[in-house]
Amino acid sequence: MNPGIVSLAPVTLTLLLTFYSRNIILALFAGVFAGGILLDSAQGTLFAGINGIAAVFESSWSAKAILFVLMTGSLVQVIEQSGGVKGFVRLLTVRQRAVKSAFGAEVLAYLLGMVLFVDTTVSIVVRGVAIRPLYDTHKGNRETLSYIIDSTSASVAFLSPATAAGAFLAALLGVQISTGVIGGDPFSLVLRAVPFQVYPMVSIVIAGGVIVGRRKVAAAGAAEPGRGAVPHAEGSPDAPASAAVNMLLPLGLFIVGVFGLVVLTGDGSTSIFTGILLTLAVTGVFYRIRGVVDTQGYIAWCVQGMASYLEIALVLTLSFALSNLLNQLGTGAYLAGFGHHVHPALVPAMVFVSGALISFMSGTGGGTLSILVPIAIPLAAALGLSVPLILGACGSGAVFGDHCSPLSDTTILSAKVAGVDGMDHVRAQMPFALTGGVISFLMFLALGFFL
Repeated sequence: MNPGIVSLAPVTLTLLLTFYSRNIILALFAGVFAGGILLDSAQGTLFAGINGIAAVFESSWSAKAILFVLMTGSLVQVIEQSGGVKGFVRLLTVRQRAVKSAFGAEVLAYLLGMVLFVDTTVSIVVRGVAIRPLYDTHKGNRETLSYIIDSTSASVAFLSPATAAGAFLAALLGVQISTGVIGGDPFSLVLRAVPFQVYPMVSIVIAGGVIVGRRKVAAAGAAEPGRGAVPHAEGSPDAPASAAVNMLLPLGLFIVGVFGLVVLTGDGSTSIFTGILLTLAVTGVFYRIRGVVDTQGYIAWCVQGMASYLEIALVLTLSFALSNLLNQLGTGAYLAGFGHHVHPALVPAMVFVSGALISFMSGTGGGTLSILVPIAIPLAAALGLSVPLILGACGSGAVFGDHCSPLSDTTILSAKVAGVDGMDHVRAQMPFALTGGVISFLMFLALGFFL
C-alpha cells in the first residue's frame, strides 16, 4: 500500500483509546481492527486484522517470545508457591541485626533491586515485605523507601535482555526483522541497546546518590512508621529461612543458563526461551526431591502462573499484529518522509520525549512500547540511524513516563508496599525523576549528534 496520512489512523486510534480508556488491550485491538479495515479496502481482502492476529504465530520468534512471557509467569508462580519468597524474607528478617540503621535498610533495598530483576512485581513486593519492617525499626522515612523501590524495579528490568521486558522489546524487533525493515538478531539488538537505556541507568545512579548522600525524600505529609498495611508475600505461611533456596536456585539457574547458552550457541533469541524452559524443568525436579510439591502439583502451579500472565501475552500478540499491519500500511515510510525535514540528530531525543508523554498519560510502559517501537524503528531504518540507540530512546521514554505517572501499576504498588499515599509517592519522586529525565534528554541530544 502506498504510504499516506490514512496509514496513521490505526496508531492514532490506539493512542486515543489508550488515553481515554486506560485499557491497552482494548486500544490495541481497536488499532488492529482499524488497520485491517484499511488494508482490506486497499488490497481487496477480507478480515486482514483477524488474520493478522493469527499470523503472529507463523513467526517462530514471535511464538517463542509469547511462550517465554507465559513461562516467566510460571517461574514467578512456582517460586512464590514453594515458599521461596517468604523464605527469602524470613532469611533477611532473622539476619536483621546485620541491618543496624535506616541507611543499611536502604542499601539492602537498593541491592536487592539489582538481584530480583526477572519480574518487577516480585522485586517490588519482596522488598516491601522484607525491608519495610527493618526500615520502620530504624525510623526511616517511607517516601525514601518507596522511591528506592520504584527506581530500581522497571529500570533494572530494562537493563537485562533476560526479563519479560527484554523479551517484549526483542519480540517487537522480531516483527520488524521478519518484515524486512531491519536486519539482525532481536536478542542481540536488545543487548546492544542496553548502553543506550539512558534513563534507567541515570535513575538507578540518582537513587544510589540519594542513599549515599542521605537525602530525605519527602512529600508534604511524610509517612510515619506503622501506618498502612504490610503487603503479603505468597507461599507457605510458615516458610523457614531455608526455603529461600527455592527462590535463589531457580533465579541463579535461569541467569547462568541464559547467558551460558548465548555464549555456546550465539543465538540469543533461542537461548532465553531454552533457558527458562530448562529452569522450569530442573526446578520441578529439585522441588520434588526436596518434598516441596509432587509433579502434578508443580504442573498446576506452572499453569496458574501462565494464567496470571495471559494479559501480558495478549498485549504482546496484539502488539505484533499491529506492528505487522503498520508495516503493510506503510506508516513508517510515511513518517520517514517527514523525518527528512528534521535533523536526524534530533530524532533520538524526540523519540524519548514522545515515549515519556505516552507513558505518563497512559500509565503503561509496555503499552507505550507497543505503540512507539513499530513507528520509531522503521523511521530509524529510513533515516540511517542506529537501531539500538532508537530502541534505547523508546525504553528510556517509557520508563521515565512510567515513573512520573500516578496511573502506573509500578508507581501504585511501590507506594503500597512502602505504606505511603500514592500521590505522596509521586510528588516525592517527581523531582528526582524529572532530574533524570532532563539529563537523559540532553544525553540523547548529544548521542544523536555524535553517533
